[in-house]
Amino acid sequence: MEEDAKILESLEKAAEDSEWVSKKYDELIKRYEGKVFAVKNGKVIEDAATVEELCKKLEAKKEDTAFLLIESIPPKNASFIL
Repeated sequence: MEEDAKILESLEKAAEDSEWVSKKYDELIKRYEGKVFAVKNGKVIEDAATVEELCKKLEAKKEDTAFLLIESIPPKNASFIL
């Protein structure tokens, strides 16, 4: 039961962080365009050029990536094929 509560709490925090990213997107794009970044409790705690680099930085800080919101802001001229 305790594990379920921890999972629920993590999901709620991720939803709050996702909402924070949406609200702050215009500010975040100025600083993190072309990067990936990790958000925890309404703060960017680390950023990097690649997901792999970000994960290494987070692991060095003893952060559990399973409980963080990982976001990216593509470069301005990026094209995507869906």
